[in-house]
Amino acid sequence: MTDTAHTRFLFAPGDLRGSEAIDDAAFITAIGQVETAWIVAQGRVGLVSSEIRAEVAAAIDATIRTLTDDHTELESLGEAAEAGGNPLIPFLALVRSRLSPEASRCLHRGLTSQDVIDTAIGLLVSRVVRQMQARLEVIGASLVELSDAHATTLCLARTLTQPALPTTFGLKAAAWAAEVNEVQGQAPYVDYVQVGGAAGTRAAIRWFAGESTESLLREFHMQMVGPDAALTQIPVPWHTDRVRILSWGSHLAQCVTVGASIARDVLIGVRPEIGELSLASTGGSSTMPHKSNPTSAVLLHRNGMRVPGSLSTLTTAAAEAVEERSDGAWHAEWPALSELMTLAISSLIILDEMIAGLKVNADAMRTNLDAASPGIFGEKLGIVFGDRIDKDTRAAIIAPGSDPVAALRAEIGDEDGIEEFFTPESYLGEAEDIRRTILATIDSSGPQEPDLPPFD
Repeated sequence: MTDTAHTRFLFAPGDLRGSEAIDDAAFITAIGQVETAWIVAQGRVGLVSSEIRAEVAAAIDATIRTLTDDHTELESLGEAAEAGGNPLIPFLALVRSRLSPEASRCLHRGLTSQDVIDTAIGLLVSRVVRQMQARLEVIGASLVELSDAHATTLCLARTLTQPALPTTFGLKAAAWAAEVNEVQGQAPYVDYVQVGGAAGTRAAIRWFAGESTESLLREFHMQMVGPDAALTQIPVPWHTDRVRILSWGSHLAQCVTVGASIARDVLIGVRPEIGELSLASTGGSSTMPHKSNPTSAVLLHRNGMRVPGSLSTLTTAAAEAVEERSDGAWHAEWPALSELMTLAISSLIILDEMIAGLKVNADAMRTNLDAASPGIFGEKLGIVFGDRIDKDTRAAIIAPGSDPVAALRAEIGDEDGIEEFFTPESYLGEAEDIRRTILATIDSSGPQEPDLPPFD
């Protein structure tokens, strides 16, 4: 058998950063946690004895340890999953091989495969979202610090790849921070508990739990989500209502996209002919020793281009969700969400490191700004003197190689301020006010050591 768990990372360098969160071991462990929570909930409300509860929980734990300790066992489970279309069915068979007949009947009682798999995947997503929130907080604080450090660092604003107007690098960094802050603020509440039974009616659960049904569902909800679930409404089944899946996927995509967007700016700035930025950690070439490749930015840019396919799959799957369980659309979600979780985690880790190692060359920024002058003052010239100087004359004043101050003086005379008219500092508009307004909406307590929640 091919050891696919290792070879897949060679196709996508950087993906290993997020693998522990969403690999097969994490998935099957989450499935085991769901089944354990269900048997514990049954015990808590008196539907099974403490002995049965302990026996089932121990069998689940032993099965998980066997699968995660030996990759060949996990791979065999993957092969067995093909017959039923999901990994839960062969997993339950392995657990039942360790159980007494009575305990076996209580395992998974009243649930369906989708209940367990949806809840398990949602559990993984919720952990990833929590980690991403912590990482976004750190990245945002680093960008705020970068913005403050370069509040007065002049640079060239470019639109559609061309020189536009003077701006500050502090404002550019603040705009990056605003993107990060917006993504952080849109994190979804991941209500992932799914209990519908075979066809979303909870018929079997009602049959064996009777008047304890509500208590059982609430206890299971608390086992999965925590004590706060006791104060919330028991989730209704959502077997073919996949809007929340789209919400999860959209947020994961945003986390990748914000990294890709910032990386695109960095990739422009680190070009030797521009030279405004550099990275502390770079990669080399296999054949050209003079090169220092901006690998972190390259990988972030690449990740951004991988997002649309997975997000499109989730959108299509949601549209194809039919009847009481979809025939393929539900199954298509799993690899798409796995890909998006991988990309989101790896992107934010790489983005964090890239920002921490970003170096700003203020001299190069000023050189490029001066090289674009006096053309970048065409707008200002038209606003201030448009009623006194015609368009062709204004174009001649700011033509390459001209002496704009002398040319303007020839047209309007020796007015006050003419010497400073073509200086970048004189045409920054409200750049600093905008920068401060952006930062006022962000928690600017400063960078801190990441306190990232574990994936266990």
